[in-house]
Amino acid sequence: MTDKDLIKQIIPLWYSSYAWANELLVRVFLLDNANEILSTNYRGMHQIPGTNWFYRTHGVGVDIFKTPEVGGIDFDFGKATPDAWRLKIFFEKQYNDGQLPLLDYQGLADNEDRLEKAIEQALNEHRT
Repeated sequence: MTDKDLIKQIIPLWYSSYAWANELLVRVFLLDNANEILSTNYRGMHQIPGTNWFYRTHGVGVDIFKTPEVGGIDFDFGKATPDAWRLKIFFEKQYNDGQLPLLDYQGLADNEDRLEKAIEQALNEHRT
């Protein structure tokens, strides 16, 4: 399997994690919309009640994680499709969390240039 194909396999996972994160924020914090987490009351880094997850607000987005750089997803509200930078972060979070098969993805995890090239190729194909 090519590097591009490996990255193409995680794109659906990005979408499902994006939907999960939005739903989690709405249900836990009783919000009308997940982006309300950006209001002053919720700004900063906090544990998500009743879970082992944390969130950290930033600019127009939120990072949801188990520990820094492990698990979850980091995204900006209003951007329902991954860009290269966010997909790279997502890959690293999922890989560090053990959610991706080590043998398949280790080469990409160990070579940043190779990872970035594969992400660009996969996203270019995904957009068409």
